[in-house]
Amino acid sequence: MRTIAILLLFSVGIAVAQTDVGLRLKSAQTPRGNTNECVATPSQTYPCVQDLTLDGVRFSVVGYNPQTLRIKYLLTFDKRFVTKDGLRVGSFVEIAEDKLLSIRGWHIYGPKTKDGWHTIVGSSLTEDKVQAADGSTVDPSKPIAGRVHRFEVVGLEKGGI
Repeated sequence: MRTIAILLLFSVGIAVAQTDVGLRLKSAQTPRGNTNECVATPSQTYPCVQDLTLDGVRFSVVGYNPQTLRIKYLLTFDKRFVTKDGLRVGSFVEIAEDKLLSIRGWHIYGPKTKDGWHTIVGSSLTEDKVQAADGSTVDPSKPIAGRVHRFEVVGLEKGGI
């Protein structure tokens, strides 16, 4: 029983210490003279590192301030990342159609979590519609007020829109 309690305390400590916007990268994590620029939103770019593992989680994009090495933007599709309120890639969330945000050529977003992570429920690279868990197709540009669907979280980002 004591072992279980210790493991539980250890796992809670890991969740609290997860990578977040504002934390500082180590200089070894950024290539010297890095010229990579990644797009955080259609109109915002940051110097970045791609496919970087931080605290055991693979981030597809880590945007940062090149002078301070402070993280400005994070994007992950890794199921190991968990927000403070327990949301992760692969989770299902209920979202009203009028709460979806589609940015053409980018992502289709659900609401932000309490700790500021944007849920990504689809891509609008090819079309501005997203499929709900029940198989129905939802067009965020033509929401039906009050209609709620379950969507799978396909990614999480912070520091963008």
